Amino acid sequence: MSTQEQQYIKGFNHGYLLTKHLPDLVAKLVKQLQATTNDYLSGFFSGKEEYELEASRNELNMLGNIRKGANNKDLEQDR
Repeated sequence: MSTQEQQYIKGFNHGYLLTKHLPDLVAKLVKQLQATTNDYLSGFFSGKEEYELEASRNELNMLGNIRKGANNKDLEQDR
């Protein structure tokens, strides 16, 4: 694995974990570092985006489950 790939992966993991635990800090970092590009920061931004996508998917799944539960209760009440 090349140094560039290692830096990207390290940045990805840091971006993912920091977004999960310290989203306000990440938002400030992103504003400051948008114009800067390197392998680490590319990975960092990708990790941030991946966490945000996963969080959105989880929220949608939870809403779907809540709706299914509500629909099942409505069906049971109608019987």
